[in-house]
Formats: sequence, structure tokens, C-alpha cells
Amino acid sequence: MAKDDLNNKDNEENYDSLTDAEKLLLAKEERVFGKEEEEEEIEDDTPDTPMEAAKNKVGFFFDYYKWFVIIPAIIIVIAVVLITSYLSESRERALELSIVNAKYDIPELIYAVENDYTKYTGEDITGKDIRIEIDIQYPDTASGDGNFSQSEIVSMQKFNASVIAGRVDVALSENWVINDYSITDATLDLREIFDEEFLKEHEDVLYYAVNSEGEKIPVAFYIDAQVVKDSYEDEARPLVVSFDTAKHKKEAALFMEWLLDQSTGTFEKEQ
Repeated sequence: MAKDDLNNKDNEENYDSLTDAEKLLLAKEERVFGKEEEEEEIEDDTPDTPMEAAKNKVGFFFDYYKWFVIIPAIIIVIAVVLITSYLSESRERALELSIVNAKYDIPELIYAVENDYTKYTGEDITGKDIRIEIDIQYPDTASGDGNFSQSEIVSMQKFNASVIAGRVDVALSENWVINDYSITDATLDLREIFDEEFLKEHEDVLYYAVNSEGEKIPVAFYIDAQVVKDSYEDEARPLVVSFDTAKHKKEAALFMEWLLDQSTGTFEKEQ
């Protein structure tokens, strides 16, 4: 108690020693300080407007619940994309075509197949009914150079898996590819899908390969249709071939006829 009295007495003496200007300044500071404390203590009881309430709810949602909604939504989108892709790839096609060792950009050939060939068939099909695989590189296995790149090996394996699975009805390719498959009897003997008269008519563009028994059989046609020649390098000699595992052999034969009908007659048969 005595101590408080002494402090108060000291404060009074200090205050009395101040000039009038200093006393006015001190009083002003006390009023401002007191007003700030009162403003901090007063709570804003003004009700939120509908817009502010909506914003508060949205903010609360994004702070606490957004991932509970966003993550399942992402999973659903991914699942839909995967299922759609699977159904698209697995559905039955009118023809499955592989284009091997062509240039990387061949829009004219793809357009011709999806539009001109589909009209040629006379069937009610569109380009969507034809599966075209174009990113296949199959290096020359007859060259003696076994130093293939990893991407080439993967591409060869991919093509081989497609042939085995019956996912290649017909292919545009080069002779060493056909030779590799003929020696294992994987290529289709053209005598199974064309009559003797047709083969005789196109004898000048027939390609014979050796099968597992050492017999030379007709398995492919040289193709010099301009749209095909433009899709390969100048030195290439593309052929069209089908495989024993093909699911649409009749359609493969029709595709070969379509290409042969576009022949320019300027392609020299390889001896």
C-alpha cells in the first residue's frame, strides 16, 4: 500500500513538472490509445449479406473439403479415359493395317486408306473401322549388322506381338521383314486368297519367299501406287503382305486389289 502511494506521488510530481504543451500532448496520446483499445474490444455484429455468406461457405469448402471432392473426380476422369481407350482399341475392326518402315509423316496414305479404300470396298464402313499402325521400324536383318537400337528392337517386338495376336491383317513392308516371317510360315500363301488366274495376271509384281520347308511360295505383291511410293524413301521397294494369323483375310485381299488397281506399271520387279 505504501509502495503504491509513493508511485502515485512520484507520478503526480512528474506531471506537475511538465509544461502545458507537454500536458496537452500527453492527454491526446491517452485519448488515442484508449480509443484503439475500445475498437479492438468491439466485435462486428453486422450480419453478413447473402453474397458474403456464400463467399464464406465457398472459402470454408476449399479450406477443408476440396481434396475430398477433387481427388475422386480426377480418379473418375482417368478411369473413363482408360475405359474409352480400351474399348476403342479392343473393338472389332474391318481391317487392321500395319505400315512398316515408312516415313514418319504420311498423311496422304492414311487419308487414302480411310477414305478411298473404304469407298472401294462398297461396304458401310468408315476410316474409324480401320486400325492403322504407322510407328513401326524394322531394320534390315539381312544386312548382317546386328547393332540395332533399343527403339528398333522394341518396335520389332511390338510388330511381332501384333502378328502373333492376329492384329495385323495386312502390312506394307520391305522384303527382309517378309523373309523373316516366311521362314517360320507366318506369312499367308497368296494362293489361299487369290485364284490362279489373278496371280498369273499379276505375276510381274509377285514376290516369292522361302517357307520353313525350303519351298518358294507367293506371299506378297510389289506396290508402285504413287500414294505408297511417296510414303517411303526413294530407294525403298514396298510390298503388301498378309499373315496366317490374320482375322480378316478377305478384307486383306480386297486391300491388295485396291493397291494393285492403282499400279503405275513403272516398278521394276526385284530379281
